[in-house]
Amino acid sequence: MKAENSLGKLLAIYIPFSLANGLASGLFNLYFKNAGISDADIITSFIFFSIAPLLVILALDNRKAGSRVLIWLGLAASGAAYALVALLPPTRELLFASSFLFGTTCFLFWVPFNIMYFGASHGRAASLGTVYFSIGSLLGLALPLVAASIAQDMGYGMLFLASAALYVIPMIAALILAESTHSHQLKLCMDELRGFKTLVLLEGAYSEGTFAAVAVISLFYFTTPMEMGVFLSITTLFAVLASVVVSRLSDKSRRRMVYIKLFGPGLGLVTFLGALASNAVAWYGAISARNFFASLFWPFTTAIIVDNKRDMAKSMVSREFMLNVGRIIGIGIVLFCSLFLDIYLSLVILGVCIMAYPLVIELKKDI
Repeated sequence: MKAENSLGKLLAIYIPFSLANGLASGLFNLYFKNAGISDADIITSFIFFSIAPLLVILALDNRKAGSRVLIWLGLAASGAAYALVALLPPTRELLFASSFLFGTTCFLFWVPFNIMYFGASHGRAASLGTVYFSIGSLLGLALPLVAASIAQDMGYGMLFLASAALYVIPMIAALILAESTHSHQLKLCMDELRGFKTLVLLEGAYSEGTFAAVAVISLFYFTTPMEMGVFLSITTLFAVLASVVVSRLSDKSRRRMVYIKLFGPGLGLVTFLGALASNAVAWYGAISARNFFASLFWPFTTAIIVDNKRDMAKSMVSREFMLNVGRIIGIGIVLFCSLFLDIYLSLVILGVCIMAYPLVIELKKDI
């Protein structure tokens, strides 16, 4: 019962957080693109996003901080980022600064939240992980259309102000959490992640690299808020149902590796094929398939760490560190391809990266 109460409190924060973040996030890059910001600068902003949590982790190394305070600060940072974008003219510097603020949330909010959430999972890591990953997708069916309507009728400024204001709700909800002390020693945390470092690095490189590539390529085809909103909504349509069904089966059968070995190559293949898209219709199909397989695959990457009975706090800190190292590598691949080759080629490289995930597991002896 205690675990259920804990999960209830966490979901009371997570759902309004997902609402606040999901409302405007889909149109964020379109706003800057239409203001004249280059594709290279938009890709570079993802690097600022990924550097931020690394700096926060290093700054808090061997320092004590309240988990509730960290969560609250993470929410405040994202709310402030949206407020700044709403109130200041769209420049490259504002894009980089707001992306950095969003990035601090990766550690300040997500690490203490993940420790609490998965610590309360009690053998349901995959199914609860699916709830975790599916909430954003469920909201993603409607929020992009709502955001598009606000942007077209009232302007981007009102949209970003609305997102900033919505952050007040999870900030208030965070106050119901019992305070606990967070402290980490990065070296000890990295030792706790032994056997998983390469896997997390691949996960980070693929996830953020693909996110950056998809964000920029989508701007080639969709140039108005409603076009982008419809695209974002449709491409999430089937992902939630599939991930719920498969992850519940996994919690019963404990056959995590079977699903990873099945969906990892599938995710890599559809990402690889996305490089062949040459028009908006093909891009719709490619991203719908990619999102479908991603929703099947991601819950298991967290579940295998939780199932391994590592120290949850140390594992989540080191996981966040390695994820962001990987993210920088993935974004670097996208930026290099965009500047010197073809941005579509980055999807080929990243698809191969995630195809390697099951192969790396086969080589690991301590998982």
